[in-house]
Amino acid sequence: MRGRLIWRLFWGAVFLPGIAVSQNLIPNGGFENFRNCPRQDNVLEEATPWANPNRATPDFYHQCFPTVQMVLPPRSGQGLARLFLDLNWAEYLSAPLTEPLKANECYYFEMYISIESPAKYIPQSMGAHFSAQPLTATTTGLLSARPQVVDYQLNKSTKPLQWELVAGYILPKGGERYVTIGSFNKLPDFLGFHYLFIDDISLTRVKVDLGKDTTLCGRASTHVLNAKMPGATAYRWNDGSTAPTLTVTKPGKYWVDVTTPCKAVSDTITVKYALDFDLGADTTLCQGQTLRLQTPTDATTIRWQDGSSQPTYQVGQAGTFSVRAAQPGCAVTDSIRVRYILPPRLDLGPDKDLCVGESFTIKPSFAEGTFAWQDGFTEIPRTVRNTAVFRATVRNECATINDSLIVQSGACGCIVYAPDIFTPNADGFNDDFVPLPGCDGIALTSLAIFNRWGELIFQTDAPPFQWNGFCRGEICPDAVYAWRLTYQLAQKGKISLERKEGAVRLVR
Repeated sequence: MRGRLIWRLFWGAVFLPGIAVSQNLIPNGGFENFRNCPRQDNVLEEATPWANPNRATPDFYHQCFPTVQMVLPPRSGQGLARLFLDLNWAEYLSAPLTEPLKANECYYFEMYISIESPAKYIPQSMGAHFSAQPLTATTTGLLSARPQVVDYQLNKSTKPLQWELVAGYILPKGGERYVTIGSFNKLPDFLGFHYLFIDDISLTRVKVDLGKDTTLCGRASTHVLNAKMPGATAYRWNDGSTAPTLTVTKPGKYWVDVTTPCKAVSDTITVKYALDFDLGADTTLCQGQTLRLQTPTDATTIRWQDGSSQPTYQVGQAGTFSVRAAQPGCAVTDSIRVRYILPPRLDLGPDKDLCVGESFTIKPSFAEGTFAWQDGFTEIPRTVRNTAVFRATVRNECATINDSLIVQSGACGCIVYAPDIFTPNADGFNDDFVPLPGCDGIALTSLAIFNRWGELIFQTDAPPFQWNGFCRGEICPDAVYAWRLTYQLAQKGKISLERKEGAVRLVR
């Protein structure tokens, strides 16, 4: 039995702040009430209904009459009791309970003790005994009873004059109507006398109480259900969770089963929500779309941002829309931001025919979205040389559009040829850079030359389309120069404007 009590006392002390309990069954447990203000020692009976069960002389003190005997302030309030223990001298406190204990119900007892001389304290001596009839004795010695709660926490190393919790569970036989508090184990030896102060004594029936059924205001409201119990070994909520608490975020019926050292207890609560609505997340609409906003049917008054009061609101343009819905005792406001976007646009340009060796740079024209090549190519302008179908997409919140471009490459022979090197040294051989059309369908229209820094150093829009190696009238140094040639191509009954670029090395 004692091993079981040790376990209960430990958990009772640790989890005390969260206990769900009922009314205190020990009257005047804080020694606040009295018949007459105590002005001397040995007057416990003034703190009604406390009484002395034997011939010893327990004390009652109250701050209505300050005294040096009260060497520390009460743990709470203004009153406390004091017991003196000595060889063959045991003082007790006794009181009737406000109602008899019920069999197989779980009760939690606690009291606070302060030891004036811990070195003289006898561990595992102080406790509380509950009985159907009051304990009495005609001597000053130990009462013959076995307490249901015994202190297993305090010892000789406990700090002096510091309030310490003594607590435990009781599973009564039923019909217990009296509590007696004091030493039931052993009294001090010769010269081992010492004082104990006692305050805040309580006995409560343990139960889990989630509170009354409740109604919360608005979907954003939350409610924390607390089922914490001292020494509880398991919690199980209706959703299967096992924490001591549960946060309610939506309406419904909630229940919890709690396993305690005495027994399993449970409770149920129904949580309702008034004005349970929201306008939804901020959204994006495509041009031409509309959005219907709805308020709750249980609202008695509605007011939109424009002052209108209809239960629904039709959105047809961009903006922020807000509403206040109310009923007696509850008002909820919500807002939503709506933006409109244009559909995406994309144009890869017309299909392209290339001659062998030619290249072409696809420069997409797109807007109102994110561009991507469907084959995973990452550079948006891309240079192509081979026959293929090139596909791309532009995507936004409204839609995804596609476009494709066909490039055909063949041995058409109608291309522009240009040398890779020329030598303007006046020897009459290869003195000029001269691009040459590969067929009669090519009509050159311009030639431009650039140095290594991209500066334009020569340009002509009229024949002859050639360069003699001079830069602004001066001899250009040996180097590699870039060239760009534009021309008209007449092929397959069509005339197109083409451009070709390359590099040539000048060597003197």
